[in-house]
Amino acid sequence: MTAPRISARSLLRETFATTGPLYAPLLIINSPSLIFAALNSLGKLGSAGVAFNIIYWFVALPLLSGAMIFYTYRSLTKNNVTVGQAFNQANRRLLPLIGVYIMCFLLVFAGCIALIIPGLYVSYRLIFSLYATVIDNSSVIDSLSSSWELTKGRWWLVFRSYFLILFVVFVPILLIVLLISSTGNLLASKLVANVLGFLAGSLMNVYLVLLYLRLRASAATIQ
Repeated sequence: MTAPRISARSLLRETFATTGPLYAPLLIINSPSLIFAALNSLGKLGSAGVAFNIIYWFVALPLLSGAMIFYTYRSLTKNNVTVGQAFNQANRRLLPLIGVYIMCFLLVFAGCIALIIPGLYVSYRLIFSLYATVIDNSSVIDSLSSSWELTKGRWWLVFRSYFLILFVVFVPILLIVLLISSTGNLLASKLVANVLGFLAGSLMNVYLVLLYLRLRASAATIQ
């Protein structure tokens, strides 16, 4: 059976059409990221900055990502879920989420040491590891192998899909930040970049969950 064609542009239109009801809850889930970014920009973390960064990048971020993925997935599949339930699910899967996050970081870093292109290749092949951890309750190794298998022969699709959402979301942000920076107010430009990046994060999350679901459906038709 021929797998259904996945269009990055159609996926983008679907993202804008479906994000509305999910947007506010996703912003609530991801709000600690904005607080952390604002504190960093204002230099309020002081000597504790290194410790806070480690905790944020390797503990808080996997937790927040897991909660956003779970909330989006359940909502898109017409299963009602609350913000609290999303956090509870992510918390139950926290150790595997942290393990997957660290393994992806190390593998991509190793690829980048070799050459930049292998690093990018590995990052896109493993991009759905966290999704498998949260949605399928997979172990660390199973999550990595699941993402690798899911993107087999689809690397270019994943790359151009991700590039499209980055272009649509971050080009306007970059232009706005550059405009503010041209006034000489660097602190304001940092804060605006943090806020706009925070607002864009939820949209990107919905887009990637939709892409993950399409890839899973496509893989199922081939088997």
